[in-house]
Amino acid sequence: MLFISLLINALATYLAFKFKSLTKYGATTACIVGFLFMYLGGFASWILLIMLLVSSTVIEKGSLLMKLKSPNQISSPTSEHSGRSAYQVLANSLLALLCLIVYSNSTNSVYYYLLVVAIAGSTADTWASEIGVLSSKKPRSLLTGKQMPTGKSGGVTPLGLFASFWGSAFIVTLAVLFTDEVTLNMWLPLMMLGGLCSLIDSLLGLTVQVVYLDLETKKETEALPDSATASQFKRIKGLPGFDNSVVNIVSDLLTILISWLYLTKF
Repeated sequence: MLFISLLINALATYLAFKFKSLTKYGATTACIVGFLFMYLGGFASWILLIMLLVSSTVIEKGSLLMKLKSPNQISSPTSEHSGRSAYQVLANSLLALLCLIVYSNSTNSVYYYLLVVAIAGSTADTWASEIGVLSSKKPRSLLTGKQMPTGKSGGVTPLGLFASFWGSAFIVTLAVLFTDEVTLNMWLPLMMLGGLCSLIDSLLGLTVQVVYLDLETKKETEALPDSATASQFKRIKGLPGFDNSVVNIVSDLLTILISWLYLTKF
């Protein structure tokens, strides 16, 4: 059974690598994480993780195609069309894996709910980023309500909000269908908590995510290229090292804490 699990994960991550959704090390990391999900939580838990990967790949490739057809659209700075690295894979799955480890040793349903929320939140954020950037309406700041440039972190559009909650609903629906732990009466609260992750992510992107100014081109960027030199880029906003992956981890963590309070206190 373990050999079959490893084989299935290897095949799934290899296909993601071939579709350029994962880098070589990203695919290796995803294979290991997927194997642990199947080993600790069985097929029901693994399918949630793999559908995060599959849906993200489909959404990202579809979004890229739409942008190519619409030259006026500005690409999202957080898009990972070149493939997610091992670091980015862990940023979207590590907390869910930790919830699964705790659940497998305690059998407390709350920790499984947190696992579902973590995966739903990562899915919601991806769907919001990739679909929201296609909106014909300019995004608005969560704090001030003022219009922002398309694709800049922290901005939200009605289309992006709609996509985020549908992404969360997609994962929670799978959890209801494939797991015994998540019943229909938990669908709405878990879906809302997963969608909340995308809003927290946008808020952090607006306030603490690092932004650099390329002193040569005078353009802003949220991710330094591999060939970047310290003298070429100047940090003009946010906290040092607080890139998109760190924002993802922190937003997932805050969502899990809020979800834990809700599920245990109310």
